[in-house]
Amino acid sequence: MVIFLAFFLLAGGDTFKRKLVRLTGPSLSRRKITITILNDINDSIQKYMFMLLMTNLLLGLLSWIAFNLIGLENAGAWAVAAGMLHVIPYVGPIFTAAATGMAAFMQFDSFSMALLVAGVSLAIATLVGTFVTTWMTGKIAKMNAAAVFVSLLFWAWLWGVWGMLLGIPIIVILKVVSQHVEQLQHVAELLGE
Repeated sequence: MVIFLAFFLLAGGDTFKRKLVRLTGPSLSRRKITITILNDINDSIQKYMFMLLMTNLLLGLLSWIAFNLIGLENAGAWAVAAGMLHVIPYVGPIFTAAATGMAAFMQFDSFSMALLVAGVSLAIATLVGTFVTTWMTGKIAKMNAAAVFVSLLFWAWLWGVWGMLLGIPIIVILKVVSQHVEQLQHVAELLGE
């Protein structure tokens, strides 16, 4: 459902943007505020997606280096998979560790090598996810790390894996909107650094 919703929203182009501006009323000041909010949301989401791309490239590079040093076959392919699956918070790295651990067990026929490869995969994902991603998200979105984590928990509970994927963009949108709406300033303060 989320994929279809995203497809139809993207296919609609700027239809909803124009409709939202019209819904704010005839006042030019309200329309300007609405356009400012929509532009800020767009900028924040673009920065977040760029940060996600950079951290996943870093994770892929570190995984490739580590898998090459260990001697895992198809280290590049496993590194690409690790970078792509890292988009899914918590679940992606666990799946990557399990898959690379099984591949290592089949290649080396050793349980200790399987644990080493899986452990290295989890360690790299934890390092990048905990320190680099959290730091960059805080800098880009100027968000409170605890609010980001609570948001991820809530959206994961509500929508599962899709909620984990969409949780941070949703909370970024909420923060941007609450910064511009006077009645929601307390929410912006709570979510901010």
